[in-house]
Amino acid sequence: MAGEGQILRAAREEKGWTLMDAEEVTKIRTRYLQALEEEDYVVLPGTAYVKGFLRTYAKQLGLNSEVVVGLYKANPGSMDESVLQAPLTPLKTRPFWLRPAIALLMSALAIALVIGISHFTQKPGETVRSEYSPPPMPEAPKEPQQANIPAPSPSTLDPATGSSSTVANGNGTSTVSSDVLTAKLVFTEKCWVSLRVDGQAPLEQNFLAGTTKEITAHQKIEFLVVGNAGGVSITLNGKPYPSLGASGQVKNNIVLDKESLKTL
Repeated sequence: MAGEGQILRAAREEKGWTLMDAEEVTKIRTRYLQALEEEDYVVLPGTAYVKGFLRTYAKQLGLNSEVVVGLYKANPGSMDESVLQAPLTPLKTRPFWLRPAIALLMSALAIALVIGISHFTQKPGETVRSEYSPPPMPEAPKEPQQANIPAPSPSTLDPATGSSSTVANGNGTSTVSSDVLTAKLVFTEKCWVSLRVDGQAPLEQNFLAGTTKEITAHQKIEFLVVGNAGGVSITLNGKPYPSLGASGQVKNNIVLDKESLKTL
C-alpha cells in the first residue's frame, strides 16, 4: 500500500537526488530523511518533529506538504499528541423524566392546597365547589396530506441553453440523452489524486482503499498527479480504461476526453 513515505522516495528519485543531496537541501539529517521514507517514525523525537520534517521535505521536493501530512495523519499507526490527554469527565445530568415529575408534583400540591383552604373556610352545609378545571389534553397531530404530484419524466440539462430534453426509446418510454464524460474511480489501495475538470481549479483529495469516486465533465478530465497509479482503476462512460501504472508509481498529466473513448 502506497503511503507518504513512498511518495517522498519516488519524488526524490525522480529528481535524481541521493539522501545526502536531500540532506544538503532540507538541512535534515540523513537518518531522519530515511525514516520518513520508510515511515519509521519511532526514530524521530516526536509527532511535532514528524509533521515539521514532512512539510519541509515535501516542499523541497515540489509536493503539496499539507497532502503529505494528511496521509501521515490518516495512517492508523500514527498518533497525534493531542489525543494523549486525560479523558474528559462527563457532566452529570438529571434524567429526562425528573422535570415533568416535579411539575406534576407541584400541580398536585397546589390542588390539595386549594381544596384544603376551601374546606376550612366553607360554611356548615355548604358544598365545596372548586374553581380548578384541568387543562384539555392535547390532540394528536394530524398527518399532512400528500399531494399527488406526477413524477417528472427523465430529462437531461443542456449545458448551452440550460433547458432539459428527453429522447424516446423503442418501447415508448423516455431515456436521458447525455453527451458528457463520466469517469468512475475505484480505489483498491490508499491513493492521493490531484485532478482538474473542464479547466477549472484543481481538486486534491486522499482516498482510502475500498472507496469510489464518480466525476462528470463536458470536455475533459485531467489527472495532474496520481500518487499511487496501481491503487486505482478507471471506468470511462461504462468502458474499462487501461491501468495507469504499477502500485506505488507516481503518474502525472493523464487526460481523459472524448478522443479517449474512441480507443476503448
